[in-house]
Amino acid sequence: MNPHYLYLTVDLAVLAIPLALSFDRKVRFVRFWPALFPAIAVMMALFIPWDVAFTEQGVWGFNPAYLSGVWIAGIPVEEWLFFLCIPYACVFTYESLKHYVPNPPWRPLAIPATALLAVAAAAIALKMPERSYIATTCALTAILCTGLAVAAARREVVREWNHQLWFAYLPLLVPFILSNGILTGLHFWRYPILNRDVEQITDQIVWYNNGHNLSIRIFSMPVDDLFYGFLMIALTIISYEVIARRLGIVTGAPPASRPSQSGDH
Repeated sequence: MNPHYLYLTVDLAVLAIPLALSFDRKVRFVRFWPALFPAIAVMMALFIPWDVAFTEQGVWGFNPAYLSGVWIAGIPVEEWLFFLCIPYACVFTYESLKHYVPNPPWRPLAIPATALLAVAAAAIALKMPERSYIATTCALTAILCTGLAVAAARREVVREWNHQLWFAYLPLLVPFILSNGILTGLHFWRYPILNRDVEQITDQIVWYNNGHNLSIRIFSMPVDDLFYGFLMIALTIISYEVIARRLGIVTGAPPASRPSQSGDH
């Protein structure tokens, strides 16, 4: 395979199965697209300018050896696709779990988990204001989680979103770490699970300036990405649910049954 299409291949691999299953009769995720794509646009309105700014500042960057060479607004086209493919797969998983597991366990833990994440993120942001990536990520995560926890405590519908968000996020950590592992270290499995020797990582599609993060990796992925991933997924899902309600789309509902084709009238 041409290495210049490696990042693009990762994007398409993440999208392939969720997109193919979007037309499955049991969930028919395609019927939620009118809410999904505007929600992704809301998320991108924050993440794309942030990505462009941090790329210009050298907080992170991209190895041209693994890129197609097409750049838009200062970042490669593959990075734009990242913000489409990853959220698509995540919301697909979220919606599928709502369909197949409508009453997931550990419901009482959801709001405390969100509140605890808000406190932890705020503490890190305040402790490391000079490290741009982790400080910005944690500050935004703290703001979003605080608002989500307060809203969930007051409204049953938001409480349900918060609960389902955590139920989807935890299993999503496995593919998230795998895909980000490939992007941040092509042979990520060769590194320790908790890797502090970050300077040894050289086989990167996306590289990070370690002076702007916690300088701890899960294999090759910065541990900071756990906050970043939650922020991206949560913002997309909250926007998705709000837009769906405004459009009159009932998320988590089974597809409408089709008329009988037996010939009965």
